[in-house]
Amino acid sequence: MFEDEDLEDYLEEEQDRKAAVEKYENMLEAHNSVYFDSEEFEFIIDHYTAQNDLKKSRQAVEIAMAQHPESNLLKIKEARQYLLENDAQRAFELLQHIDRDEEEPDYFLTLGSCLALLGKSKEAIESYCNALPFFDEDEKFDLYNAIAYEYQRLEKFDLAIDFYMKALPFADEHDTIYHEIRCCYMSARRDQEAFDFFQKLIDENPHDSKAWASIGDCYRMRGQYEESIDPYEFALSINPTDIWTNNHLADIYYDLGRYKEAIDTLEEALRNGVETSMIRAALGDCYYRLEDLQTAEENFLKAVEINPLIGSGWAGLGYVLSDRGQNKKAIRFFEKALELEPWETDYLYSIAAEYRTMNDNDTSMQYLRKIQEMTPNDPDAYYYIADLYGATDKIDEAINTLVFGLQQTDNDSALLYLLAYAYFVKGYRTQAIETLDRALYANFEAYPDFLEFDRELLANDMDILNLIEQHKNNHENLSH
Repeated sequence: MFEDEDLEDYLEEEQDRKAAVEKYENMLEAHNSVYFDSEEFEFIIDHYTAQNDLKKSRQAVEIAMAQHPESNLLKIKEARQYLLENDAQRAFELLQHIDRDEEEPDYFLTLGSCLALLGKSKEAIESYCNALPFFDEDEKFDLYNAIAYEYQRLEKFDLAIDFYMKALPFADEHDTIYHEIRCCYMSARRDQEAFDFFQKLIDENPHDSKAWASIGDCYRMRGQYEESIDPYEFALSINPTDIWTNNHLADIYYDLGRYKEAIDTLEEALRNGVETSMIRAALGDCYYRLEDLQTAEENFLKAVEINPLIGSGWAGLGYVLSDRGQNKKAIRFFEKALELEPWETDYLYSIAAEYRTMNDNDTSMQYLRKIQEMTPNDPDAYYYIADLYGATDKIDEAINTLVFGLQQTDNDSALLYLLAYAYFVKGYRTQAIETLDRALYANFEAYPDFLEFDRELLANDMDILNLIEQHKNNHENLSH
């Protein structure tokens, strides 16, 4: 009946699957017990896992194991069920009690997934490689990808690239695999090869928007923001509805302070029918930077209407309210953003700033201390804590905070400048000059900001001016 024997086998198997599932569901509905052979249970379990109905697949696994406790194939299905339930350790332990079947690829695939989730990348790679011979070349995409990912986790980027390249010809979508290849090249410090690889793809297919975007990403990862603009523009000219490229280009303009161009990019996405909470929040941020609070607020509101779980949208509304002097309302919005994204310390800084504006320095300090606990190596936390102490004339506490902060942050230059200022305020000139010398050595260009701490105290002090002049001469000599 069928010229293609494989198609005939496939259709016959599909009929068997449907029959097994129908028979099983009739059994459940009748609340009785019916015998199924092990292959039927495999069909039934796969049916429910494909539907992501873990409750029903769990029930099917338990009935299957009760009827066929010695079936290795069903034990593998049970191990996969544990994996789907995020219990990799239980799955791994179960696989240890299965007689290893050299002819069963599912054993190696499931074991590899367990080992990967348990952080045992070397062993996972070995298991995945044991599965490779069982598959035709065009069926190996997921395996190549999985092996590449484990090599990437081991920071063996050259091997990761090799396997991503093996997977690439069989990828339906290129976004993810291009991203991983790019990251591996850049992490291996093979930047030029990354550019060459994506340029070759463009030479072969000038309409590959993902390859153009990847070249933009390469420039962006190297901090060459201006150079990234043209590739991103080319990518969007080919595929104007590409959300991520649109956001990346807007981010570049934003980072360069070119807010109007960022707005043009984001609004072009809207005109092309692409509207997301991220785009609306980004637009709000750009308008906020341009001090157009009304339009900023409108976009932040649209962001949270589209997705009430977007923290940056709620925080954006907080910034608008703060600028309008509505500090208590602003705090509520920052707290909402923090509830959604508890790792985002920027929201904590914003809350601390609002309380400081309201002269509630104790509460402000509590939030700054919380940031310090979360990010003990972040110099900003120590800077703002010391600055708050200084504002309340607690100079000794400020000095102690900065000395401790410098130990935690590898002598951050901003902390050194602030500590030097604190020493000058206290009249500890020897420590002040010594600390200023360290600060100038660490970051000479920042000295004008140091003088602005207190121009009357600092800008006319000959010891300070002579030390700055000395470092200026050294800096110019090094430049030449």
